[in-house]
Amino acid sequence: MRFDDRLMTVLNQPAEDRHDAAVRWRQLVDLVARAGASGASPIVAEALEAIRSEGPRVEERLRAAAARAVAALPLPLGLLEYFASDNLTVSAPVLAAATLDAHQWQVLNESADAETRRFIATLHPEIPMEPVEEATKPVPAPPDAHLPAPAPEPVSDVPAYAPPSLHEVVERIEQRRRLRSAQAVRYPAQTAAMPEDSPALFRWECGPGGEIAWVEGAPRGPLIGRSIAKVVEGEGDRVDGDVVRAFALRAPFRDASLTVAGSGPVAGEWKISGVPAFESADGRFAGYRGVALREEPEVVPVAPARESMPDVLADPDSLRELVHEIKTPLNAIIGFAEIIEGQYLGPADRGYRDRAAEIVRQARMLLTAIDDLDFAAKVHSASGTARERIDLAGLVQREARELRSVASRRAIEIELSLPRVEVPARVQPELADRLLFRLFGALVERAEPGERLPVLVEGTGDSARISIGRPAAMRGLSDADLFEAGRGDSMQAEFALRLARGLARIAGGDLVSSRDGFALVFARG
Repeated sequence: MRFDDRLMTVLNQPAEDRHDAAVRWRQLVDLVARAGASGASPIVAEALEAIRSEGPRVEERLRAAAARAVAALPLPLGLLEYFASDNLTVSAPVLAAATLDAHQWQVLNESADAETRRFIATLHPEIPMEPVEEATKPVPAPPDAHLPAPAPEPVSDVPAYAPPSLHEVVERIEQRRRLRSAQAVRYPAQTAAMPEDSPALFRWECGPGGEIAWVEGAPRGPLIGRSIAKVVEGEGDRVDGDVVRAFALRAPFRDASLTVAGSGPVAGEWKISGVPAFESADGRFAGYRGVALREEPEVVPVAPARESMPDVLADPDSLRELVHEIKTPLNAIIGFAEIIEGQYLGPADRGYRDRAAEIVRQARMLLTAIDDLDFAAKVHSASGTARERIDLAGLVQREARELRSVASRRAIEIELSLPRVEVPARVQPELADRLLFRLFGALVERAEPGERLPVLVEGTGDSARISIGRPAAMRGLSDADLFEAGRGDSMQAEFALRLARGLARIAGGDLVSSRDGFALVFARG
């Protein structure tokens, strides 16, 4: 049977349910990947169209498996374009294995989302990428949309955004740390509080057109409607040209100048920073979010606050931006290691595959920590410095079924001991929930089948706590063995506990150990 006949046979197969559609889609990918000299035929073009249209019906894990299976083949550009338009978790092996010229990479770049573009730039920093005019690309409307998409805005001819290397990101983090230390010495008596008529900081969000639509921390009237997509906005109002260029590229910007004319409380010079936002459902550009700071805030004596936000979250928006920048090279590392481990480019020695598997495992552990930081920054950014409260007894009661489900996977039993009264704690509910499962999962992982772990909720004095018993394998270990890198016999368990302790401290509490167990401790609400 000729190649085109095989393709036509598969195209004519019925695909009435999701299973049949996934099977046919996988067969089409395998055949098109091996098209070779037949890659330009009309039947291959029809098969590519079917792959694109049926892809949303196929689960992501199946699409990722198909990409890994064909990564080592010389794929037609049309199939590479399709994979480049998918999530990076699907496309990474294919993109890492592809051998293309600069023009072909630019074609793929035009099909990719922002995260995939950064991945491509990380793989091939030597290839100059022309800027992709995202605003001129057609945006698919949702199925229930009845109105035409708005007309695209013109995009300036600006240089392409070069993603930072991992070394540059680390340097940036260190510079921020030194800057905060210097500011702490320079303004020892200053806090985030400022006189009501002269704010030192405000948060803002704008829509896809560039006009500020939401403000927190400053009077809204003078700011709502101002555009960050134009250098000059009225007499005396001005935004840095770097902001306008970044807006056109959908790139982050930091410490750019914003001038607000007039004599009101927000008039004057500001340092403005922002990061682009995209719709999680379809990847559409949704605008920017960011903060604005007075360049030289005046020192205003205020009474010392009872609580202070952890230093790592003093600037949550910038922290989230750094988290996003770290994840791109880290995903590239995972992609390369998975290619070696899975032998997608040919046979690899067992020792290399084992090392690659270890790299993937450790990198995913690091991604877990980064996601926790991002989550904590998101919660703090949304709720400010105010501590929320939650009933710990109610939290454990609500999650009891899921806790038992986690334990049952390793044949572990849990014994809940809950008070009849509320145990209010001063912690954001989302962080408390994540902490409970972080700690519980780490301890269940070390427990032996058949063990019973007691879970106790209590309020004592000024503290509220959730206590979980020690697995037998962890009894007799010191805090140094449990929480210091390289001291214990299980690196994964050490990391999980250090992660839980760090997240607990970000949440305003702590993770403490005793001879019989571990406890998440918070101030009582």
